[in-house]
Amino acid sequence: MEMATTTMRTWSRQRERRRRSYFGPVGNGETVAFIGPDLAVDWLCLPRFDGYPIFARALDPRRGGTLTLTLGDGAPPRLLRQRYLGRTNILVTEGEADGLRIRTVDYMPWGRRHLTRRITVTNPGDQPREVWLAAAAEPTWSQAWPEPGPVALWEGRGPAVVTVPGAALAYGFRGTYGPTPRARLRLAPGQSRRLTLTVAYGLTPAEAVENWRSAPVDDLAAEQAFWRRWLAKVRRPKLPPGDLLEAYYRGLLAIKLVCHRETGAILAAPTASFPAVPGGHDNWDYRYVWIRDGYICARALDAAGLHEEARAFYEFCLRLQGPDGHWSSPLYTIDGTEPRELVAPDLSGPGGEQPVRFGNAAWDQLQLDSEPSIILGLYTHTLATGDWEYLRQRWHHVALAADAIVRLWREPENGIWEIRERRDHWIYGKALCAAGLAAAAEMAAALGKAPEAERWRAEAEIIREDVVTRGWDPRSEAYRQTYDPASPLDISALALSLWGLLPPDDPRLASTVRAMERPLRRPLEAVVTRAGTDTPFWGRPPEEAGGLRIDGGIARYDFAALPFYLPTLWMARHYLAAGRREDALGLARTCLDHTTDLGLMAEHFDPTTGEQWGNFPQAFNHGEMVLFLLEIGHPEGLPALYPRTWVAA
Repeated sequence: MEMATTTMRTWSRQRERRRRSYFGPVGNGETVAFIGPDLAVDWLCLPRFDGYPIFARALDPRRGGTLTLTLGDGAPPRLLRQRYLGRTNILVTEGEADGLRIRTVDYMPWGRRHLTRRITVTNPGDQPREVWLAAAAEPTWSQAWPEPGPVALWEGRGPAVVTVPGAALAYGFRGTYGPTPRARLRLAPGQSRRLTLTVAYGLTPAEAVENWRSAPVDDLAAEQAFWRRWLAKVRRPKLPPGDLLEAYYRGLLAIKLVCHRETGAILAAPTASFPAVPGGHDNWDYRYVWIRDGYICARALDAAGLHEEARAFYEFCLRLQGPDGHWSSPLYTIDGTEPRELVAPDLSGPGGEQPVRFGNAAWDQLQLDSEPSIILGLYTHTLATGDWEYLRQRWHHVALAADAIVRLWREPENGIWEIRERRDHWIYGKALCAAGLAAAAEMAAALGKAPEAERWRAEAEIIREDVVTRGWDPRSEAYRQTYDPASPLDISALALSLWGLLPPDDPRLASTVRAMERPLRRPLEAVVTRAGTDTPFWGRPPEEAGGLRIDGGIARYDFAALPFYLPTLWMARHYLAAGRREDALGLARTCLDHTTDLGLMAEHFDPTTGEQWGNFPQAFNHGEMVLFLLEIGHPEGLPALYPRTWVAA
């Protein structure tokens, strides 16, 4: 059954009341700091995204560690409001404590190794006040970290210094208040005082202190100018002023936060082991470069006119391609190495979720979409930039990747959701292989390489016929997750539409979408899960399964616990292609209504509580939102950027 437009609008009105404060990320192209609702620094990994989590209270509120601010009687400030300073990654947090108002402006200058905290304290009362403002660090300690060593905190006449394995951090107030983490404030009635807390880091204590000393006391104007220059390159979608337009810019700014400045790597998220569902075991480390996730983000960046970041990502990936054209891993560290997985037994999630993992064992999986993601990305990058000379220079990589697809596409794989217990013939991976070869054929033809174009085009049609035929389950009248008819209904089957293997109005796709639109059956009501994982054990008859709809959002597969932003946006993009504009807009607004009050998305969202679940912010969710908003803002289409019929034509 179709989702009624009126129903979608009702969901949207209900969700507007459920946006919640969460954490405010700021970053410098090397790492990200989270500012919590009580103005504390609750997440920071050093010396880069995938380094030691020196502060991790955002993950583990009991043992995670934090850098707090206290005022007056020592009670933590209470949040009043948190927002970004316009279209920037400069964060403004306002709170109150001990009868005083406190406001922080937080930013990490791009390419510099420090966090600047401009703090303003105001006395709103009618009596003079004299109080202490103090910063205090309590670092995380995890026995599982691969570089064992002491975590130490010491204070001298200079800034306080925290040393952790592989890095050090220095913090203290700057200017007339001296270099200590404490400052005495005398405030007349109605008076405000401003001071700067600088938090700097380096590989050694000496380097951290030097970075602290060399950081400007006040470079807010320069930071604002940086973000203005960066956004000046952005393509403006044809959207009226309002929440949709702001979501577009916020999505790009969120992606920029996980772009590694030196290498061009785009990380999936800046966090590790934030639980995907409450009380579950799906606690994964996403501080790495997934080829698939990066491709989705780079495609969005190209579509928005930010070609420099997109090209840097493809260059990063091309450096890692094997001599046989295959990427040996679906994910890499910033150094291009394997992120070996370790368990931290002394840490847990906010609800006691365990295990907490650092590193990710999915590095040794086979995922068939790696090669086609790079080919498709380079094709859209070429179309967006018009730089065919760059493609000629990198053609060797494209040809190797296309031949790797020809060699590998028949293999079973772990799939887009990285199921550890089984390999299978996933519809998503096969569909991407077909689209990738079709794109390679288009590029080959444009470069005058007719034999390659003919060979790859023929193989793409073989793959398309295979997945369209073998992926169809006549009993449930739907495309499912894999070729196995007992596999779950899965949003990733929409790859057949989104990557052009079938037109969006194909009767089989329409039947699949109707099945997806049914309400999802709640987990644990009719399915037994494997021990130690939230991944259901498939094998039940299809008639026992539900759809993918949960309270207005869309789950990734049936029996999932919560809706997922990415599937909700994929369904919205399918609706848009199928001519269901109002339903598409309703789903996008469902996502927007469940973002944090800063407009950011984790992996999953809880429609009843407004809580975010999973690693945060999840970059590919913002990439898909950017793509959707460009598409809906250009009803005439963007054929130069999003050809939908590479294969189906």
